[in-house]
Amino acid sequence: MQLAQQPLVPGVERDASAQELMEGVSALIRAVRCIEHKHLMPGTSNLRRADASVLKVLMTDGEQRGKEIAAKLGVDASVVSRQLTALEADGLVSRRPDPADARVGLVRVSDDGKARLEAMYSAYTKQLRSALADFDDDALGEAAGVLKRLARAVTEAADSVRRSHTTGD
Repeated sequence: MQLAQQPLVPGVERDASAQELMEGVSALIRAVRCIEHKHLMPGTSNLRRADASVLKVLMTDGEQRGKEIAAKLGVDASVVSRQLTALEADGLVSRRPDPADARVGLVRVSDDGKARLEAMYSAYTKQLRSALADFDDDALGEAAGVLKRLARAVTEAADSVRRSHTTGD
């Protein structure tokens, strides 16, 4: 469904379908963050979104260098380095020297980090399932598939732009 939209700047046209998608994704992100904020209280996992993202990469892909984590999250390595220092101090990750290059460390998620991340996801999914009670598993699976395809397409486009900027093409 395309909505007629007035351009914010006269003479600049916008793609109504892409705009509608962007607004829908933004609304979904805000709604999911509402669930997150409800669970950032004493007695819950108390993981910040950024920390959960680092732990999720480690749980999904296993032990790796901080630079690899940063690349997967699309952030600067210095950002991840500071996060890893805090996560290590909290006992949520551990580091060891890389046998291939002792100047570099390998990071892995600790058992406590896994437990805290699982607790957070459990609380989120319980709240999300309650909010989406009118949707059956097939509908949720279909929606998840579409969202993943959209994310993949946007990520590939961003990677392509980034590569063209670094190579000058």
